[in-house]
Amino acid sequence: MAELIKLWRRRRADNFRMQLRYWNLIGKNSGLMFVLYAIVIIGGFYYKRWLDGLPKDFPAALMVTAILSVPAVRSPIRTFMRPADRVFLLPVEAELGGYFRMSKLYSFIIQSAFLIFFLLICAPLYAKSSAGTASYWIVAAAVFAVKGWNIDCRWQEQSIDGIVPLKMLRFGLSFLFLYGLIGDLNGVVAAVCAIIMLLSGIFLFHRQAGRSLLKWDRVIEMENRQEMQFLRFANLFTDVPRLRHRVKARRLISAFFPVRAFGEENVYRQLFIKTFLRADDYFGIYMRLTAAGALICFFINNGYYTALVAAAVVYLTGLQLLPLWYHPFPQALAGMYPIAGRFRRKSFLRLILALLAAQSLIMSLAGALGVRSAASFLLFLAAGIGAGSLFTLVYTKQRLEKESRQ
Repeated sequence: MAELIKLWRRRRADNFRMQLRYWNLIGKNSGLMFVLYAIVIIGGFYYKRWLDGLPKDFPAALMVTAILSVPAVRSPIRTFMRPADRVFLLPVEAELGGYFRMSKLYSFIIQSAFLIFFLLICAPLYAKSSAGTASYWIVAAAVFAVKGWNIDCRWQEQSIDGIVPLKMLRFGLSFLFLYGLIGDLNGVVAAVCAIIMLLSGIFLFHRQAGRSLLKWDRVIEMENRQEMQFLRFANLFTDVPRLRHRVKARRLISAFFPVRAFGEENVYRQLFIKTFLRADDYFGIYMRLTAAGALICFFINNGYYTALVAAAVVYLTGLQLLPLWYHPFPQALAGMYPIAGRFRRKSFLRLILALLAAQSLIMSLAGALGVRSAASFLLFLAAGIGAGSLFTLVYTKQRLEKESRQ
């Protein structure tokens, strides 16, 4: 048992050092903190403005419950398990209780930090809720209790077949329990939900898990998924050799970009386009950021702040697309074609600039519709294209040229 606890602590320390190394690279090689500061300042200003304009019948309690329920119910567990453990640790599965208890406690502590973030965001909205009668400290304690219950139940699910109904049950009970405290439901509802949660945890989750063996493949997959989430985030700012890449067909979208030319100046352009559309989630991230930026620009209704948001979203999108340069598909073919390296850099910069310009156009149209001013469209477009040009032709170009000289 003691050796297994030492193994867990050693793996946790290795994971901490790995993440700290990437966080140092992220902090040195990007303006992420500046953008986050800008988002916090602008977001706080408009959040207060939005709260001041809320009608009295706005369902604030329901919104607070929905916002808090999602992070409280979502409870992945970091076990630091590796694929080889299904062979080497399987004989000592009965002795891994302490190892997994440490994993559950660690997951609770880490995820509680995110819960505090959501609790801070929801505090002003809760204060505006006329239905909220319980102290917000009681609500916060209840949210942490729900998180602990969900982590315990989530772990029991690793030994149970057919867990989709159990996940729905966890979310339903958690939502009703929190809404019983936050909303205008009778306090008896929250008490009944708490009793049901306790009984279901003991007689449903624990009892079913006790009848089955641990599903090692599911545990290892959950660990790999969480590790890859962080590595994909780090890959937005620096090269991550450990990252495992995925490829999606996306035949419908790819059909709009067929291979039309075979000149040396077109080879990498086509490779980067296909990689953007099909590899990992570059295309999905680009579309989500564009949609979010367009919605924010539409609802801000303030010319200068809209222009600043457009520039910030363009910058964030550029950071998200920068790892496309390091993707192994174009990299693996770099020595196959007798093509000068300048064509590769030129194709990449053109693609990034075109994508950021298209995003700027969409957000500018949304912002102009929000303020109902055609003249504002030019301001927003200039801000977006200006930010995109600086990011592509100055920051990215200098970075690629510096790497090529090393």
